Amino acid sequence: MAKNTFLDWSETASNNTDIGGVGILGTNAVSNFDDAFRTLMAQLRAGVDGEVVYVTKAGNYTAVANDNNAIIRFTAVATLSLTAAATLAANWHLTVIADGADVTIDPNGAETIDGAATLVVPNGFSALIVCSGTAFYTNKFVSLVQNKATMSFGECRVTLSGGNLLLSRFNGQLLTINGLHYSIPSAGVTLAATSLTPSTLYYIYAYMNSGTMTLEASATANATDTVTGMQIKTGDATRTLVGMARPITGPAWADSNQQRFVRSWFNDQGVTLSGVLAASTDAASTSPSKLSTNLDIEALLWSGEVFDVTSSGAVFNNTADAGNISTIAFDGTGETAGAISLTTAISQNLPFSVSAIKTGLAQGYHLATLFASTNIVSTGRWRGDADGRRTNIVGRVHR
Repeated sequence: MAKNTFLDWSETASNNTDIGGVGILGTNAVSNFDDAFRTLMAQLRAGVDGEVVYVTKAGNYTAVANDNNAIIRFTAVATLSLTAAATLAANWHLTVIADGADVTIDPNGAETIDGAATLVVPNGFSALIVCSGTAFYTNKFVSLVQNKATMSFGECRVTLSGGNLLLSRFNGQLLTINGLHYSIPSAGVTLAATSLTPSTLYYIYAYMNSGTMTLEASATANATDTVTGMQIKTGDATRTLVGMARPITGPAWADSNQQRFVRSWFNDQGVTLSGVLAASTDAASTSPSKLSTNLDIEALLWSGEVFDVTSSGAVFNNTADAGNISTIAFDGTGETAGAISLTTAISQNLPFSVSAIKTGLAQGYHLATLFASTNIVSTGRWRGDADGRRTNIVGRVHR
Protein backbone atom coordinates (compact mmCIF):
# COMPACT_ATOMS: atom_id res chain seq x y z
CA MET A 1 0.00 0.00 0.00
CA ALA A 2 1.34 3.40 -0.97
CA LYS A 3 2.43 5.59 1.94
CA ASN A 4 0.32 8.62 1.00
CA THR A 5 0.39 10.30 4.44
CA PHE A 6 2.70 10.05 7.41
CA LEU A 7 -0.03 8.03 9.14
CA ASP A 8 0.58 5.30 6.56
CA TRP A 9 4.21 5.02 7.57
CA SER A 10 5.19 1.85 9.40
CA GLU A 11 7.10 1.60 12.64
CA THR A 12 8.97 -1.28 10.99
CA ALA A 13 11.62 0.39 8.86
CA SER A 14 11.79 -2.36 6.22
CA ASN A 15 8.08 -1.89 5.45
CA ASN A 16 8.61 1.71 4.34
CA THR A 17 9.40 1.10 0.69
CA ASP A 18 7.84 4.22 -0.82
CA ILE A 19 6.73 7.75 -0.09
CA GLY A 20 3.48 8.62 -1.83
CA GLY A 21 4.06 5.80 -4.31
CA VAL A 22 7.60 6.90 -5.10
CA GLY A 23 9.89 3.91 -4.55
CA ILE A 24 12.82 4.41 -2.18
CA LEU A 25 14.42 0.96 -2.37
CA GLY A 26 18.10 0.75 -3.29
CA THR A 27 17.09 -0.68 -6.64
CA ASN A 28 14.98 2.37 -7.53
CA ALA A 29 16.25 5.13 -9.79
CA VAL A 30 18.35 7.81 -8.13
CA SER A 31 15.87 10.44 -9.30
CA ASN A 32 13.23 8.79 -7.15
CA PHE A 33 14.97 10.07 -4.08
CA ASP A 34 14.60 13.68 -5.23
CA ASP A 35 10.91 13.09 -5.79
CA ALA A 36 10.62 11.24 -2.49
CA PHE A 37 12.08 14.10 -0.47
CA ARG A 38 9.70 16.54 -2.12
CA THR A 39 6.76 14.23 -1.44
CA LEU A 40 7.90 13.80 2.16
CA MET A 41 7.98 17.56 2.67
CA ALA A 42 4.46 17.91 1.22
CA GLN A 43 3.11 15.15 3.48
CA LEU A 44 4.64 16.70 6.58
CA ARG A 45 3.28 20.14 5.70
CA ALA A 46 -0.21 18.74 5.12
CA GLY A 47 -0.39 16.20 7.89
CA VAL A 48 1.72 17.42 10.79
CA ASP A 49 0.93 20.50 12.91
CA GLY A 50 3.50 23.18 13.22
CA GLU A 51 5.21 23.83 16.49
CA VAL A 52 2.70 24.60 19.24
CA VAL A 53 2.95 28.31 19.96
CA TYR A 54 1.76 29.77 23.27
CA VAL A 55 1.11 33.51 23.39
CA THR A 56 -0.61 35.90 25.79
CA LYS A 57 -2.87 38.72 24.63
CA ALA A 58 -4.39 41.58 26.64
CA GLY A 59 -6.59 43.00 23.91
CA ASN A 60 -8.24 42.39 20.54
CA TYR A 61 -6.44 40.19 18.00
CA THR A 62 -7.01 38.82 14.49
CA ALA A 63 -6.05 35.16 14.01
CA VAL A 64 -4.13 34.40 10.79
CA ALA A 65 -2.92 31.30 8.99
CA ASN A 66 0.34 31.11 10.93
CA ASP A 67 -1.64 30.84 14.17
CA ASN A 68 -2.51 27.26 13.26
CA ASN A 69 -2.09 25.02 16.30
CA ALA A 70 -1.47 28.03 18.55
CA ILE A 71 -2.68 28.45 22.12
CA ILE A 72 -3.73 32.03 22.82
CA ARG A 73 -4.38 33.06 26.41
CA PHE A 74 -6.36 36.28 26.83
CA THR A 75 -5.97 38.11 30.15
CA ALA A 76 -8.49 40.91 29.54
CA VAL A 77 -11.74 41.59 27.71
CA ALA A 78 -11.05 40.95 24.02
CA THR A 79 -12.47 40.05 20.63
CA LEU A 80 -10.66 37.40 18.60
CA SER A 81 -11.42 38.09 14.93
CA LEU A 82 -10.96 35.17 12.52
CA THR A 83 -9.50 35.57 9.04
CA ALA A 84 -11.77 34.24 6.26
CA ALA A 85 -12.25 30.49 6.49
CA ALA A 86 -11.21 29.99 2.86
CA THR A 87 -7.90 31.70 3.61
CA LEU A 88 -7.23 29.69 6.76
CA ALA A 89 -8.34 26.48 4.99
CA ALA A 90 -9.67 23.22 6.36
CA ASN A 91 -8.02 21.74 9.45
CA TRP A 92 -6.65 25.07 10.67
CA HIS A 93 -7.20 25.20 14.42
CA LEU A 94 -6.24 27.00 17.61
CA THR A 95 -7.11 27.01 21.30
CA VAL A 96 -8.44 30.08 23.09
CA ILE A 97 -8.15 30.49 26.87
CA ALA A 98 -10.18 33.21 28.61
CA ASP A 99 -8.16 33.93 31.74
CA GLY A 100 -9.21 37.30 33.11
CA ALA A 101 -12.35 38.25 31.20
CA ASP A 102 -14.75 37.02 28.53
CA VAL A 103 -13.43 36.60 24.99
CA THR A 104 -15.71 37.05 21.96
CA ILE A 105 -14.93 34.97 18.87
CA ASP A 106 -15.97 36.85 15.73
CA PRO A 107 -15.70 35.05 12.34
CA ASN A 108 -15.13 36.99 9.15
CA GLY A 109 -18.17 38.62 7.49
CA ALA A 110 -21.22 36.35 7.46
CA GLU A 111 -19.25 33.25 8.43
CA THR A 112 -20.33 31.42 11.57
CA ILE A 113 -18.92 29.58 14.53
CA ASP A 114 -21.01 26.65 15.74
CA GLY A 115 -23.77 28.11 13.55
CA ALA A 116 -23.80 31.49 15.31
CA ALA A 117 -22.48 34.89 14.27
CA THR A 118 -20.28 35.08 17.37
CA LEU A 119 -19.39 32.97 20.37
CA VAL A 120 -18.36 34.11 23.86
CA VAL A 121 -15.77 32.13 25.77
CA PRO A 122 -16.57 32.98 29.41
CA ASN A 123 -13.77 33.91 31.77
CA GLY A 124 -12.28 30.74 33.19
CA PHE A 125 -13.10 28.61 30.17
CA SER A 126 -11.32 27.57 26.97
CA ALA A 127 -12.34 26.52 23.46
CA LEU A 128 -10.72 24.61 20.61
CA ILE A 129 -11.63 26.30 17.31
CA VAL A 130 -11.43 24.33 14.04
CA CYS A 131 -11.87 25.63 10.49
CA SER A 132 -13.73 23.56 7.88
CA GLY A 133 -12.73 25.82 5.02
CA THR A 134 -16.14 27.52 4.96
CA ALA A 135 -17.05 27.90 8.66
CA PHE A 136 -15.71 27.41 12.17
CA TYR A 137 -16.58 24.92 14.87
CA THR A 138 -15.55 24.28 18.45
CA ASN A 139 -15.21 21.26 20.70
CA LYS A 140 -18.79 22.20 21.77
CA PHE A 141 -18.04 22.71 25.44
CA VAL A 142 -18.47 26.47 25.21
CA SER A 143 -21.41 26.00 22.85
CA LEU A 144 -23.04 23.93 25.57
CA VAL A 145 -22.41 26.70 28.09
CA GLN A 146 -23.81 29.22 25.61
CA ASN A 147 -26.91 27.20 24.62
CA LYS A 148 -29.52 29.90 25.17
CA ALA A 149 -32.43 27.64 24.25
CA THR A 150 -31.97 25.36 27.26
CA MET A 151 -29.85 27.14 29.85
CA SER A 152 -29.80 30.37 31.81
CA PHE A 153 -27.64 31.50 34.69
CA GLY A 154 -28.05 33.86 37.62
CA GLU A 155 -25.10 32.90 39.78
CA CYS A 156 -25.03 36.21 41.59
CA ARG A 157 -26.76 38.53 44.03
CA VAL A 158 -27.10 42.26 44.64
CA THR A 159 -26.14 43.70 48.03
CA LEU A 160 -25.16 47.05 49.53
CA SER A 161 -21.41 47.41 49.95
CA GLY A 162 -19.57 50.57 50.93
CA GLY A 163 -22.43 52.82 49.88
CA ASN A 164 -22.76 51.28 46.40
CA LEU A 165 -24.84 48.47 45.04
CA LEU A 166 -22.66 45.44 44.36
CA LEU A 167 -23.43 42.64 41.94
CA SER A 168 -21.19 39.78 43.03
CA ARG A 169 -20.68 36.11 42.27
CA PHE A 170 -22.77 33.63 44.28
CA ASN A 171 -22.66 29.85 43.86
CA GLY A 172 -20.88 30.29 40.52
CA GLN A 173 -19.88 33.15 38.25
CA LEU A 174 -22.18 33.18 35.19
CA LEU A 175 -25.01 35.56 34.30
CA THR A 176 -27.17 35.23 31.20
CA ILE A 177 -27.59 38.48 29.26
CA ASN A 178 -29.46 38.53 25.96
CA GLY A 179 -29.16 34.77 25.60
CA LEU A 180 -25.39 34.63 26.18
CA HIS A 181 -23.63 33.65 29.37
CA TYR A 182 -21.03 36.03 30.77
CA SER A 183 -18.61 35.71 33.65
CA ILE A 184 -19.21 38.19 36.48
CA PRO A 185 -15.93 39.96 37.36
CA SER A 186 -14.30 38.57 40.48
CA ALA A 187 -14.45 42.02 42.11
CA GLY A 188 -18.12 42.38 41.19
CA VAL A 189 -19.92 45.25 39.48
CA THR A 190 -20.92 48.40 41.40
CA LEU A 191 -23.51 51.14 40.99
CA ALA A 192 -23.67 54.46 42.89
CA ALA A 193 -26.91 56.34 43.60
CA THR A 194 -25.52 59.50 42.02
CA SER A 195 -28.16 61.65 40.25
CA LEU A 196 -31.02 59.31 41.14
CA THR A 197 -34.28 60.57 42.66
CA PRO A 198 -34.87 59.71 46.35
CA SER A 199 -37.99 57.68 47.21
CA THR A 200 -38.18 56.34 43.64
CA LEU A 201 -38.24 52.63 42.89
CA TYR A 202 -35.49 51.58 40.51
CA TYR A 203 -35.01 48.22 38.85
CA ILE A 204 -31.37 47.21 38.56
CA TYR A 205 -30.29 45.67 35.26
CA ALA A 206 -26.99 44.19 34.09
CA TYR A 207 -25.83 44.65 30.52
CA MET A 208 -22.64 44.38 28.46
CA ASN A 209 -21.02 47.68 27.53
CA SER A 210 -18.26 47.07 24.95
CA GLY A 211 -17.41 43.80 26.66
CA THR A 212 -17.67 45.13 30.22
CA MET A 213 -20.50 44.07 32.51
CA THR A 214 -22.31 47.19 33.75
CA LEU A 215 -25.28 48.00 36.02
CA GLU A 216 -28.15 50.33 35.18
CA ALA A 217 -30.88 51.78 37.43
CA SER A 218 -34.16 52.23 35.58
CA ALA A 219 -37.75 53.04 36.51
CA THR A 220 -38.87 50.65 33.75
CA ALA A 221 -40.25 47.45 35.25
CA ASN A 222 -39.19 43.94 34.34
CA ALA A 223 -40.81 41.45 31.95
CA THR A 224 -40.18 37.85 30.93
CA ASP A 225 -37.95 37.22 27.90
CA THR A 226 -39.93 34.81 25.71
CA VAL A 227 -36.68 33.31 24.34
CA THR A 228 -34.68 32.65 27.51
CA GLY A 229 -37.30 32.91 30.24
CA MET A 230 -35.07 35.42 32.02
CA GLN A 231 -36.44 38.58 33.61
CA ILE A 232 -35.38 41.53 31.47
CA LYS A 233 -36.07 45.23 31.14
CA THR A 234 -39.42 45.57 29.39
CA GLY A 235 -38.76 45.86 25.67
CA ASP A 236 -34.97 45.44 25.97
CA ALA A 237 -33.51 41.92 26.14
CA THR A 238 -29.97 43.35 26.43
CA ARG A 239 -30.77 44.23 30.06
CA THR A 240 -31.09 41.36 32.57
CA LEU A 241 -32.88 42.03 35.87
CA VAL A 242 -30.60 41.53 38.88
CA GLY A 243 -32.34 43.54 41.61
CA MET A 244 -34.35 46.54 42.71
CA ALA A 245 -33.51 49.42 45.03
CA ARG A 246 -34.97 52.66 46.41
CA PRO A 247 -32.61 55.53 47.26
CA ILE A 248 -33.13 57.76 50.26
CA THR A 249 -32.25 61.45 50.61
CA GLY A 250 -28.74 62.13 49.41
CA PRO A 251 -29.34 60.33 47.17
CA ALA A 252 -27.94 57.21 48.83
CA TRP A 253 -28.73 53.52 48.89
CA ALA A 254 -30.14 52.16 52.16
CA ASP A 255 -30.36 48.71 53.70
CA SER A 256 -31.05 48.85 57.45
CA ASN A 257 -33.24 47.09 60.00
CA GLN A 258 -36.08 49.54 59.32
CA GLN A 259 -35.47 50.09 55.60
CA ARG A 260 -34.78 47.11 53.37
CA PHE A 261 -34.35 49.12 50.19
CA VAL A 262 -31.95 46.77 48.36
CA ARG A 263 -33.25 43.48 47.01
CA SER A 264 -31.62 40.90 44.78
CA TRP A 265 -33.55 39.09 42.09
CA PHE A 266 -31.22 36.09 42.25
CA ASN A 267 -30.43 34.14 45.41
CA ASP A 268 -32.50 36.37 47.72
CA GLN A 269 -33.84 34.43 50.71
CA GLY A 270 -36.05 37.28 51.89
CA VAL A 271 -35.33 40.00 54.44
CA THR A 272 -36.01 40.66 58.12
CA LEU A 273 -36.89 44.02 59.68
CA SER A 274 -37.27 45.44 63.16
CA GLY A 275 -38.05 48.65 65.03
CA VAL A 276 -38.16 49.65 68.69
CA LEU A 277 -40.16 52.41 70.40
CA ALA A 278 -37.58 54.91 71.66
CA ALA A 279 -39.76 56.34 74.45
CA SER A 280 -43.16 55.64 75.97
CA THR A 281 -45.82 57.10 73.67
CA ASP A 282 -49.49 57.95 74.30
CA ALA A 283 -52.61 57.60 72.16
CA ALA A 284 -55.81 59.33 73.28
CA SER A 285 -58.21 58.74 70.42
CA THR A 286 -60.68 56.04 69.52
CA SER A 287 -59.58 56.45 65.88
CA PRO A 288 -56.54 54.30 65.01
CA SER A 289 -53.41 56.16 63.89
CA LYS A 290 -49.68 55.59 63.63
CA LEU A 291 -48.11 55.36 67.09
CA SER A 292 -44.55 56.31 66.12
CA THR A 293 -42.20 56.34 63.14
CA ASN A 294 -39.87 54.32 65.40
CA LEU A 295 -42.14 51.39 64.55
CA ASP A 296 -42.15 51.94 60.78
CA ILE A 297 -40.58 49.07 58.85
CA GLU A 298 -40.24 49.61 55.12
CA ALA A 299 -39.34 47.04 52.49
CA LEU A 300 -39.27 46.32 48.79
CA LEU A 301 -41.26 43.24 47.82
CA TRP A 302 -41.06 41.09 44.73
CA SER A 303 -44.35 39.96 43.25
CA GLY A 304 -45.73 37.00 45.18
CA GLU A 305 -43.89 37.70 48.42
CA VAL A 306 -45.55 37.83 51.87
CA PHE A 307 -45.09 40.54 54.53
CA ASP A 308 -45.25 38.87 57.96
CA VAL A 309 -45.34 41.36 60.89
CA THR A 310 -45.59 41.09 64.68
CA SER A 311 -45.63 43.83 67.34
CA SER A 312 -45.44 43.28 71.09
CA GLY A 313 -44.65 45.10 74.31
CA ALA A 314 -46.49 46.51 77.30
CA VAL A 315 -49.35 49.04 77.61
CA PHE A 316 -51.34 50.78 80.33
CA ASN A 317 -54.25 53.18 80.46
CA ASN A 318 -55.22 56.05 82.80
CA THR A 319 -58.82 54.88 83.03
CA ALA A 320 -59.95 51.71 84.74
CA ASP A 321 -61.50 49.12 82.44
CA ALA A 322 -60.39 51.06 79.33
CA GLY A 323 -58.74 49.18 76.53
CA ASN A 324 -55.68 49.92 74.42
CA ILE A 325 -56.08 48.75 70.81
CA SER A 326 -52.94 47.73 68.90
CA THR A 327 -53.26 47.02 65.18
CA ILE A 328 -50.76 46.18 62.43
CA ALA A 329 -51.17 48.49 59.44
CA PHE A 330 -49.85 48.13 55.89
CA ASP A 331 -49.41 51.18 53.68
CA GLY A 332 -51.58 53.32 55.96
CA THR A 333 -54.46 50.87 56.36
CA GLY A 334 -55.00 48.89 59.56
CA GLU A 335 -55.82 45.21 59.36
CA THR A 336 -59.32 44.27 60.45
CA ALA A 337 -58.04 41.79 63.02
CA GLY A 338 -56.46 43.77 65.87
CA ALA A 339 -55.41 42.97 69.42
CA ILE A 340 -57.10 44.72 72.33
CA SER A 341 -55.24 45.01 75.62
CA LEU A 342 -57.60 45.78 78.54
CA THR A 343 -56.37 47.35 81.74
CA THR A 344 -58.32 46.51 84.89
CA ALA A 345 -56.71 49.15 87.07
CA ILE A 346 -55.34 52.62 86.50
CA SER A 347 -51.73 52.58 85.21
CA GLN A 348 -51.47 48.81 85.28
CA ASN A 349 -48.98 47.44 82.77
CA LEU A 350 -50.27 44.63 80.60
CA PRO A 351 -48.42 42.80 77.83
CA PHE A 352 -49.78 42.77 74.29
CA SER A 353 -48.88 41.04 71.03
CA VAL A 354 -50.45 41.40 67.59
CA SER A 355 -49.56 39.77 64.27
CA ALA A 356 -50.62 40.04 60.66
CA ILE A 357 -49.60 38.29 57.45
CA LYS A 358 -50.19 40.33 54.32
CA THR A 359 -50.40 38.65 50.94
CA GLY A 360 -51.23 39.98 47.49
CA LEU A 361 -49.09 43.10 47.76
CA ALA A 362 -47.94 44.64 44.48
CA GLN A 363 -44.27 44.47 43.57
CA GLY A 364 -42.40 47.45 44.98
CA TYR A 365 -42.35 49.60 48.12
CA HIS A 366 -44.47 48.83 51.22
CA LEU A 367 -44.59 50.10 54.82
CA ALA A 368 -45.81 48.27 57.91
CA THR A 369 -46.29 49.93 61.29
CA LEU A 370 -48.32 49.86 64.51
CA PHE A 371 -51.64 51.73 64.74
CA ALA A 372 -52.78 52.66 68.26
CA SER A 373 -56.14 53.72 69.71
CA THR A 374 -58.39 53.27 72.76
CA ASN A 375 -61.82 51.68 72.93
CA ILE A 376 -63.28 54.53 75.04
CA VAL A 377 -62.21 58.11 75.69
CA SER A 378 -59.01 57.69 77.70
CA THR A 379 -55.25 57.92 77.35
CA GLY A 380 -53.40 54.75 76.54
CA ARG A 381 -49.65 54.47 76.79
CA TRP A 382 -47.36 52.11 74.92
CA ARG A 383 -44.21 51.47 76.88
CA GLY A 384 -40.85 52.39 75.39
CA ASP A 385 -38.88 53.18 78.51
CA ALA A 386 -37.30 49.89 79.57
CA ASP A 387 -36.20 46.61 78.04
CA GLY A 388 -38.51 43.75 78.87
CA ARG A 389 -41.61 45.83 78.23
CA ARG A 390 -40.45 48.07 75.40
CA THR A 391 -42.83 48.10 72.44
CA ASN A 392 -41.24 46.67 69.31
CA ILE A 393 -42.11 45.49 65.83
CA VAL A 394 -40.51 42.78 63.71
CA GLY A 395 -41.20 41.77 60.15
CA ARG A 396 -40.13 39.26 57.56
CA VAL A 397 -40.57 39.39 53.80
CA HIS A 398 -40.47 35.99 52.16
CA ARG A 399 -42.01 33.69 49.58
